[in-house]
Amino acid sequence: MTQAAQALTRSTHFTAAEYGALDRWRAFEMDHPRRGRVTGKTFLGQVLGLTGMEVSFGSMAPGESAPFCHSHKQNEELYVFLTGQGEMQVDGERIPLQAGTAIRIEPAGVRAWRATGTEPLTFVVIQAKAGSLEQATASDGVIAEQPLAW
Repeated sequence: MTQAAQALTRSTHFTAAEYGALDRWRAFEMDHPRRGRVTGKTFLGQVLGLTGMEVSFGSMAPGESAPFCHSHKQNEELYVFLTGQGEMQVDGERIPLQAGTAIRIEPAGVRAWRATGTEPLTFVVIQAKAGSLEQATASDGVIAEQPLAW
């Protein structure tokens, strides 16, 4: 897999990578096991050492479409669209997309998307095992006594 990260910083409790501005996401490349070289897509999991989710960045040129529908065995996905316009197909139903649209899809939902506007459709996809979240933000967060560094 070709990594899009430009710089990587590791420490005891974090890993940080720089992926660049949204207008550079179109240049991402990855090797897909069935499709070969894919442009406009990169996965962050291996680079950052993610252990409870997978995250990907994507960018489609105007008029471009996902080449096939897909579903998942265990993972739900959250798509967050950042720029552009398009539409997503889930189980045959078409949903309009624009900057600010967020769509959660259960594992069995058969999905694909396309860019229909005049600018690239850029998005973030977060995958996690469906039903695995036991606590979230307020119930999982712990306020530390450490002072702010700024």
